[in-house]
Amino acid sequence: MSKANGLLLSLFAASAAVTATPAMSAEELNLYNWSVYINPEILTDFSKETGIKVRLDTYGTNEEMLAKIQAGATGYDIVFPSVHMQDIMTNLTLLQPAGIRDLKGYDNIDQKYFLATTDPDHNICLPYNRGTSGLMYNKKLLGDASADTWKVVFDPPAELHGKIAMLDDVRETIGAALMYNGFSINSTDPKELAKARDTILKAKPYWAAMLTDGIGDKVVNGDFVVAQWWSGTVVQTMDTKPEDIGYAIPKEGTNGFQEDMCLLANAPNVESAKRFFEYMMRPEVNAKNTNWLRGWSTNKAALPLIDAKLTSNTSIYPNEEVFERLQLIQDVGDKIRLYDKVWTDVKAR
Repeated sequence: MSKANGLLLSLFAASAAVTATPAMSAEELNLYNWSVYINPEILTDFSKETGIKVRLDTYGTNEEMLAKIQAGATGYDIVFPSVHMQDIMTNLTLLQPAGIRDLKGYDNIDQKYFLATTDPDHNICLPYNRGTSGLMYNKKLLGDASADTWKVVFDPPAELHGKIAMLDDVRETIGAALMYNGFSINSTDPKELAKARDTILKAKPYWAAMLTDGIGDKVVNGDFVVAQWWSGTVVQTMDTKPEDIGYAIPKEGTNGFQEDMCLLANAPNVESAKRFFEYMMRPEVNAKNTNWLRGWSTNKAALPLIDAKLTSNTSIYPNEEVFERLQLIQDVGDKIRLYDKVWTDVKAR
């Protein structure tokens, strides 16, 4: 998920040859991933070891990625959808089985992270990274408000008006409003979705922006005081500004997201992709990537190599109490039209 700042992507672009329409060759691998959602050194090291040239293109939301693939974008080998989007893409025959069970390193993956309902045999996609969507806040500016509830963004005190940012993401933002009202993040009840819409529309005049990138720096400098944001990016910011930045998982619940690595049905470089899957399952590689992402690893063999500051942080590696508050966004089938209608209403006002 974007899940960090654009500067690192700019630095990496020069060496990774980021392109909108990737070229194809026998020794090449083309990734389509969330913005700044993989350690650049991982790609450089893989290329040095294998001779395979890695190209990277990025997106900001699952829906953006799906739209581009459905519009006929070709040349990509691997995408990184959230679990519900993996299910959608599988049902649309946009993915092909990568044969994960037969690849070296499969036993390193914790089986509980094969979450896609369309992949019960663990054969299509590789669990990549987990995290949470919570509330990032500026400790010095929050005042008497509490960041442990969605109320702070959906019914904010006057001093926070114009100082709130939300994700420009249909399932994340509607999901937050659903949970604030005591409903499931995956509700398909029209009345519940209408309530979520009304909650967002009531609060939206008090929001400064809806974004999928660049939120962290704006919380640090005080442009935003509270923001719905992804945990890995928050922790990256907290590493540099621990005295200024806090992160809370709302008591009403939040999305415990997961992205997976998937092989596209029309991937031109299948064997290169499978070599990359195996490379990413190595414990030392997974740990290096997880430590950079400030993420929640799905690789049980990598856990001893992951920064103890991460594994002891319950916002990243939830304890039982926090885990019980997490929900997972799931594919709602053709009921997605209800979400699209709500989102159209939200964006139009």
